[in-house]
Amino acid sequence: MNSRSPKYQSGVALLAALILMLAVVVILSNIFYRHQIDITQATASMHGDQALLLAMSGEGWARQLLSDKEDDRGVDSFEDDWAQALPMLPVDGGLITGCISDLQGRVNLNSFLGYTDQSLQNEINSENMGIAKLWLQLLTDLQLPADLSRTARIIDWLDADSSLINSWGAEQPDYDGLAVPRVPANTMVTDITELAAVMGYEVAEVQLLAPWLSALPRSTSININTASEQLLMAMSGTMGADFVSLVMEERPFDSINEFYRTIVQNMQLEMPVVEQRWPTSLLSVKSDYFELYLEVILGEARIEVKSIMDRTGRDEPVIIARQLTVVPASLPKADTSAVEKLFDSITDTDITQDTDFDESAETNQVQSACLMIGENN
Repeated sequence: MNSRSPKYQSGVALLAALILMLAVVVILSNIFYRHQIDITQATASMHGDQALLLAMSGEGWARQLLSDKEDDRGVDSFEDDWAQALPMLPVDGGLITGCISDLQGRVNLNSFLGYTDQSLQNEINSENMGIAKLWLQLLTDLQLPADLSRTARIIDWLDADSSLINSWGAEQPDYDGLAVPRVPANTMVTDITELAAVMGYEVAEVQLLAPWLSALPRSTSININTASEQLLMAMSGTMGADFVSLVMEERPFDSINEFYRTIVQNMQLEMPVVEQRWPTSLLSVKSDYFELYLEVILGEARIEVKSIMDRTGRDEPVIIARQLTVVPASLPKADTSAVEKLFDSITDTDITQDTDFDESAETNQVQSACLMIGENN
């Protein structure tokens, strides 16, 4: 036994050395792994901060485009510089893309404020177009329920009192009876998703309606120069597709009177009739509220920014709301972005809308870059 002891001791020592070496390797590997994680996190954080700063510079670009120095405030249309996509700006290790859309080319939910039972009934029972009648027609065109409750309940949600506008409306006692009780805002909404809280509206409906909605801090008219084909159809009344194709072919209009004259000359209507059917309270040719969409890709960081800008009474617009979305790096990114496809496949002479009208009606249908890249919501 004693003769074998040195060998035994040598084996134990070798085993101990191997275990020690293994422990050192594990510790060093763990240190290296954590170091790599720290480097990755620090790089991602740095890229994220830099991407946010680049997005802020994009906001500066948008504000300049919409300022008095760069834009004719009397008329806004898709032919203006602000309606063109932000040129793809390569930066060290990344890319910035973006576009601006006109929020007054949509239905502003807060424009329902001001209706009374009588004014609502008068509008619905006439051929004259207002936001309530346009709304019901839009719902009909999208194959959604379109009874009077669909407007009355929005009005009751917005107005400051607790009285029903009519028997179709809904106030606090009606909401108390719901499976999930809620409290009417009794003030202007700040986000279009709040429509889903109004009695009778479903989340899926609001998602469907979203491209044609806005929630601006005051009642606004709809810009006839930037209104979508769907909204033009909703406001066309009995004119239908003829009205839509005429407006899209002839715009931009330099004034609402030019729009009126165009309808009179082509639709065989008298001027007083046209002025009453599409009043200036509903339509205009200029806008004060815009939304900037930006996408910044820098290294592993990818952020999307939506900023709402208000230039009412100002030489340069201010940011009144900002939505920042950080897209995880693990999510796949398309090889070609929507903006890249826009620049690759669309030229100045190709910018037309995909409609059911004949080709002769499409030759002058210019639309915004945001609409073409699918970021118009």
